[in-house]
Amino acid sequence: MPSLDRTTLEALYNDHPDAVIVTAPGGAILSANAAAASLFGFDARLMVGRPFSPLLDEAFPDSAGSAHDISVLYKRADGTRFTGMTRTIAVHDAGDVPRTSIRIIRAEHLRDATDDIPSIRTVDTALDVIAEGIAIYDEDERLILCNKAYRQLFGPVGERLQIGMSVADFALQLLSEEGMELGSAEAEAWIRRQVDLFRRADGMPEIFPYNNGRWLRAENTLTADGNTVAIRVDVTDLKQVEQELDRQRQDYATLVETIPDFITRISPDLVYTFVNQRFAACIGLSADAIIGRSCLDFVVEDDPLVDIFRGLTPEEPATAQEQCRVSANGVEIWMLWSNLAVFDGRRLVEYVTVGRDITEMKRQQMRIAEQRSELQRKNEALGQFTSSVSHDLKAPMRQISMFAEMIADDIATDKLEDVPVYATQLRSKSRRLMQLVDSLLDYARIADRIASPQRVGLRDVVEDALGNLQNDIAESGAQITVEALPDVIGDSELLKRLFQNVIGNAIKYRRTGVVPELTITGWRDGRIAQIAFPDNGVGIDPQHADRIFDIFQRLHRDESIFPGTGVGLSLARRIAESHGGTIVLDPEYRNGARFVVSLPAA
Repeated sequence: MPSLDRTTLEALYNDHPDAVIVTAPGGAILSANAAAASLFGFDARLMVGRPFSPLLDEAFPDSAGSAHDISVLYKRADGTRFTGMTRTIAVHDAGDVPRTSIRIIRAEHLRDATDDIPSIRTVDTALDVIAEGIAIYDEDERLILCNKAYRQLFGPVGERLQIGMSVADFALQLLSEEGMELGSAEAEAWIRRQVDLFRRADGMPEIFPYNNGRWLRAENTLTADGNTVAIRVDVTDLKQVEQELDRQRQDYATLVETIPDFITRISPDLVYTFVNQRFAACIGLSADAIIGRSCLDFVVEDDPLVDIFRGLTPEEPATAQEQCRVSANGVEIWMLWSNLAVFDGRRLVEYVTVGRDITEMKRQQMRIAEQRSELQRKNEALGQFTSSVSHDLKAPMRQISMFAEMIADDIATDKLEDVPVYATQLRSKSRRLMQLVDSLLDYARIADRIASPQRVGLRDVVEDALGNLQNDIAESGAQITVEALPDVIGDSELLKRLFQNVIGNAIKYRRTGVVPELTITGWRDGRIAQIAFPDNGVGIDPQHADRIFDIFQRLHRDESIFPGTGVGLSLARRIAESHGGTIVLDPEYRNGARFVVSLPAA
């Protein structure tokens, strides 16, 4: 291709409609055509020798560097800005070393003060009215721009911020303001953390303390051109609210775990979503092992919990019930459950249950009921006792009075032949009265004498009672068999008296010509010990099953055959009842008499 002469090249250069600027390798302008002078508003002769960089907008460095057309932001002499489609052609010498660069610029859009495309100053103004702190750092981590809020967030350090300051230098300035010792391991770690946070630049927020007790939310986002946009927001007020909520939640959790009540939360499908440690301990599992499981896994048979839950409505969302259950360690406890259904409108959200251990209260109630029953029983017994004592004591006293009067009458009439007979009867009735009084005193002394009940082995009690009855056993030839007996809770001396009276009755009320036989056997029925005394004696008509335990009541009046005062069984019953037990006659037994004593098992 033939070379163009110099005249032709100058014509192309001077008359080219696009701005043409030739620059040296260092960036100085070697020449500019008329179109360039017109476009930039400078005298073409004054442009020669000046650097090319002031023609570029300072916020956008020169990025033209190849033969491809690219859009570049330029600045005119009057300050207006425009974008120009720019092609840069490098001219090389024979050694392939760049000698000059030819820039051909075609204006795309001119910007002036009324243009609707905001200038950098307009952008700066807009940024300064934004409450959030915003800064832009270049790919070398140096500050390009920041708004007023960004500076204000960091107090005195923010005022010292300068364009071009690196992130590391900024962190160092903040460190000194925080009062940390420069060069310490803590200070190095703090600076490293700030720089790492900046470099992460994934747009994810992170909150950290700064500036003497305040809290900052930091978000860093890497843009496509390699810059990093940093957004900083003071969230101290929000953090304080969050901390207060956390404190309240902690207080609530502490309260829930320290109060003596059982607390659970249950979803509408009856799955535990929360249980406190008190409830978990009662179940015998950890809270984690219970949460997520159905409450039906832990209710006892016939527990009405589900029916109670289903019966709760927005109009009546709460109810209470008492429940007796066995804890994980086998102890029977009484619970007062308050059940609450939480609704959102008419939609069931969850159930909340609060259980209070009322075992001691129930025990007190039961003790009061037992005491009331015992008091009523004692009042009734006192009435019977008073009536019986009045009747049985008056009989010998009337007889004593009668014989005394007869003796007095005979002496007055000098009829002395019957006086010895009357005197004998008088002595007999006096002895009988003394026996009744002694038995009555014995009955009164023994009643309710238990001071400190303890574990008692009934085998030892029976052996002691048999020892006291050894003469009666030998005289009657009685055959007594003692089988295995359970231990009980009570007073060994009183129980020995009870067994002695029952065994003595079996020996006394024997059949004529028949060797008395008695078997003493026992067994445990739950929390009650049962002791049976079947004998082969004369037996007792079942219609007298209750009467025989009344004081001074005797079915056999002939004391020459069956001596006694009628206090033995009364005393046995009183001892049994003072232990919280009973003694009854088995009405079905036909081969003699069979008494059954019930006592609290050990």
